[in-house]
Amino acid sequence: MSQPRARRSKLGLLVGYSSLVVAIGTARLAPAAGYELSLYDATPTVTWLGLVIALVAGAVVALTRDRSRYLHATGLALIGAVALAVYAMPILRGYAFYGAGDSLSHVGWAREIAGATLDPASLLYPGIHGLTVIAASVGDVPLALGNMYVVLVAVPLVYLLFVPATVSLLVDRPTAPAVGLLAAATFAPLNNIAVHPNAHPASQTILLFAFVLYLAFAYIAGVFGSRSYFGTKRSVGGGILLALAGSALVFLHPQQALNAAAFLGGMTVLQWVTRWRRPAHPIASTRSLLPHTVVVLAVFFLWAPRFERVRGAVVVTFEGLLRGSASGASVVSAKSTSLTSVGGSLLEVFLKLFGAATVLSLLAAAVFLLAVRRHRRRPLVLLLAAGLVPVTGVFLGVFAASMGDMYFRYHGFLMVPVTVAGAVGLVMIWDRLARIGGERAGVAVALAALLVLAPAGLVAVHASPYVYQPTQHVTAAQIDGHGGAFEHRAPEVEFAGIRGGPARYVDYHYGTEQAREELAFPGYTDGIPPSVFGTANYTSAFGEPRYVVTTDANHRQEVDLYEGFRYGERGFEALKRTPGVDRVRANDGFRLYYVDGGGES
Repeated sequence: MSQPRARRSKLGLLVGYSSLVVAIGTARLAPAAGYELSLYDATPTVTWLGLVIALVAGAVVALTRDRSRYLHATGLALIGAVALAVYAMPILRGYAFYGAGDSLSHVGWAREIAGATLDPASLLYPGIHGLTVIAASVGDVPLALGNMYVVLVAVPLVYLLFVPATVSLLVDRPTAPAVGLLAAATFAPLNNIAVHPNAHPASQTILLFAFVLYLAFAYIAGVFGSRSYFGTKRSVGGGILLALAGSALVFLHPQQALNAAAFLGGMTVLQWVTRWRRPAHPIASTRSLLPHTVVVLAVFFLWAPRFERVRGAVVVTFEGLLRGSASGASVVSAKSTSLTSVGGSLLEVFLKLFGAATVLSLLAAAVFLLAVRRHRRRPLVLLLAAGLVPVTGVFLGVFAASMGDMYFRYHGFLMVPVTVAGAVGLVMIWDRLARIGGERAGVAVALAALLVLAPAGLVAVHASPYVYQPTQHVTAAQIDGHGGAFEHRAPEVEFAGIRGGPARYVDYHYGTEQAREELAFPGYTDGIPPSVFGTANYTSAFGEPRYVVTTDANHRQEVDLYEGFRYGERGFEALKRTPGVDRVRANDGFRLYYVDGGGES
């Protein structure tokens, strides 16, 4: 690399890292003061400008071919830091917790494990809960923050490391790591429908599958214990690590572990067929993944069938297939109707949530077609395609069955290997353009494409009004308000809330297993009917005393985001002045009302 170009690269990295420091510092100095409907809007503009500058600087340096290894690695680190900063922005902004639904219940389980009142082996997927306890203990932080460290830092970091590492195994080009990292920065597996950035074991397991995927191809390619591409040496250590990593997925989320086993099984079948039909083909000499597939399946069948939930899910899936229910179309239709009512459209949300994923999928399809035509030159890509076949089959089956929006989980899982293949496609396009129009043409096109794809994915990592969803921000006021209300409640009075009862906060406060199996909390899941809320007809509707809970989050979501689609401003105002309804507890973001059931309003 020439001295002038090296100086420009160092200057660019200096600007990039300085911008990153300013961005993170600005975010830390502007903590959330209350509930934020949009993390993106509430975060200072300087933070986003700094992250954009850092991303561009890192990408330009990392995508330059004739650079030193040190500069290349420094550019990659800058790209990864930007992507991780966006993902971990709730921590940087000082959120008390992130995850208003299932995530609170998962912290409740972790609380019981930490207090030795719950045996982790009694949970279907204790992995994330156990990691939460470990992170909280090691970091000497509350469980809620320990959970955020696991799901917002550790898990995305693994994903960002091993997607580009896998791309580098599949296509041996100097630019492969940078292209792979920028593709990973789109976080295409996340769709905020069934795969989320907050605590949700299925989502975290999907991202961690990137590690298993890398180990599988590293083992096949002879990275462990062999210098040859398809060496004949056995790698005991690499094989054991792959088996352990695949088996660990069972304890994180068995459904996704089964998907991983299916993926490995698809690769194994292609290996076996190739050895049988074409023993001279490069795939025939690859190390077999059969032992690892069997180990993961064995661990799954030893662990998962013990739980009634798993057996019930299998029965429901087969019943749905037999009925031929078009649940997928029903879910999409229902969401389209809701979006239209608040001024959105299905096409608009699809492009925002799945735009980057669609581009990567098209690139992956082209790579797979080319690999079939040139099957001797791209054996690892063929194996990647083979792994996708059984999982895609299950995806189509779940889509046809009555499984709600479960198929979006399978889409998320599929997007991990598809992101790898899409990145391979970008590298191949770059090489082709470089041969036709020169190196600068290839760099320009690749840089332009990746600097559109990565931001397009990063702006949709977190739920926000941009995709017609509220953020998953949980404030300290909400946590403390619910906790105080539970501790000072009249035991026999039931609770009711907007769209549902206080179930998640009950789980968080008392421990999820105790709340669901022993506590019998009054009004655990009870919601206020929209018709009752709109007319403030509480006393005659309930007929007995009730606690009614509202939060700033409820108000912002229902009035500002959903424009009063179910719960309008009129209902919130009426709650304050309705006879027989008294506010008994409040803080900056939480209000508890007591409804007298002794007469009509």
